[in-house]
Amino acid sequence: MSARVRRAAGTTVPVALLLYAGCRWLDGRDHHHGPGLWWNLGHAAFLATWVGFAILAVAMARPSRPSGRARGAGIATLAGIGAFTWVTLTDLFPGLPDLPDPLRLVGPLLFLGGLVTLLAVTARAQQHRRWWAFPLLALAATLTVSANLDLLPVSAVLFGAALLPAWRYRRQAPTGANAPAKERSASGATR
Repeated sequence: MSARVRRAAGTTVPVALLLYAGCRWLDGRDHHHGPGLWWNLGHAAFLATWVGFAILAVAMARPSRPSGRARGAGIATLAGIGAFTWVTLTDLFPGLPDLPDPLRLVGPLLFLGGLVTLLAVTARAQQHRRWWAFPLLALAATLTVSANLDLLPVSAVLFGAALLPAWRYRRQAPTGANAPAKERSASGATR
């Protein structure tokens, strides 16, 4: 997957969440959230959020040599995204069947568990010193919006920070024979 696509998806998630938050605020000025222009625009932005998350999940689950853990976490994340997308579509199109209750319960857990795992695996592979911060930011973003939908802007900022390893790949330093000559000793080993 190209860096441009990953970057676009990484930008889309927080921006679309902020758009959804703004539309939700505009829709609720009359103390009622429901079908109408702002409702529809907000949910369209929310759908864009899920597309961005899906692109990033695939990018993190498919590095050059994916681990079984990354593949499993990618599948879980995509299943959770599917559940959230279904619920969002039923908000936009009330004639669609509702997501079955067991999936409504399991979907968010699959999304969160998968995303947290993918972020941990990706950040560690990129050798971030504080790799653990990225999954914790995703957890905080999810808990924030789960506690109160009015905190969507806070959640958007937290997700924007949490997703950095997904779209801003850090190149790993070459080692051994692939290391730059000035870093190799006379024996060919790296310092």
